[in-house]
Amino acid sequence: MTDADYAIDAATRAVLIADASDDQAAQAHALYTLALALKGGDRLDESVFIYHLAARAAQAASAHELAVQAGDAGSELRRFISQGRRYEDKLYALDIVLRAHDQDSTNFALTGSRTDRSREVDARIRLEVRQHSEAVTQKRNRVLERRKEEEARSGIRIGRMESPTYAELAVGFIALKVLGPFVEAFATKLGEQLGESVGRALGRITLFRWAGWLRHLGVEVPNSRVWTRLELPEDLTEEARLAMIDLDPTADEVRGRLLHWDETTKTWR
Repeated sequence: MTDADYAIDAATRAVLIADASDDQAAQAHALYTLALALKGGDRLDESVFIYHLAARAAQAASAHELAVQAGDAGSELRRFISQGRRYEDKLYALDIVLRAHDQDSTNFALTGSRTDRSREVDARIRLEVRQHSEAVTQKRNRVLERRKEEEARSGIRIGRMESPTYAELAVGFIALKVLGPFVEAFATKLGEQLGESVGRALGRITLFRWAGWLRHLGVEVPNSRVWTRLELPEDLTEEARLAMIDLDPTADEVRGRLLHWDETTKTWR
C-alpha cells in the first residue's frame, strides 16, 4: 500500500472506533483526520463528503472551531474540484447525499445508518439520483444533437461524440452512504480477498446509473482496466446483499462481467 492508503486505513479505523463510543467530539476529530487522509490520497469528492460529516459532528459536540475549520476546508475543496471536468458527472450525487444527511442527521452514522434510517429518506435519495441522472443524460443528448445539426449545416465533421451510456453516481464512502451498511461488509470482505484495507477496498467501489436507468455497482479489479459490475434491482433484497458480500469480483468466472441477480437460484450470475 502507499503512504496515503496507510493513512486512510488508520483514519477509517479511528472513525469506526469513535463512532462506537458515541463520543461526538471524538467522532468529529476522527472524521476530520479521515477527510485529510482522503484528500492526500486524491480521493477528493470523498474528502468533501467526510469534511461535511466532520463539521456536523463538531457542531453537535459544540466544538465550534473545528466545525468552522472542517466546513471551510470542505467548501474550499468543493470549489476546487468543481472546476475539473473529470468531476462534472459525480458532484451532483455528492450534493444529493449531503442534503439527505442534513435532512436526516439524527439517524446518520458512517455506515449509512447504524440505526434504522427511514424508508422516506432512502426513497428520496433514490428518486433524486434517478432524476438528476436523467437530466445529465438529456443534457448530453442535447449536446450531441447540436453537434449533428452543426455538422449538417457546415458540412464539416466536428468530431465523434457518443451518446453517454452511464453516469457515475457515487464512489467509496459516498457509495456506502447511498447504498447503506452492507457496502461496508462488502468492502471488508473485498479487502480480505485482495489483501487490502477496508478504506482502500472502498475506493474500488463505484455506483453507476447505466443508460440513465439501471443501477450498476462496479468493482475495479486490481492491476487491470477491468471492472466487475452488478446490476442492482431497485428492491435489493437481503438475500441478494448477503450473496454479494460473499462474491469474489476478481474470480475468473465473474471477472470483468456484468452480473444479474437470479431470484430463482438466489445467485449473481
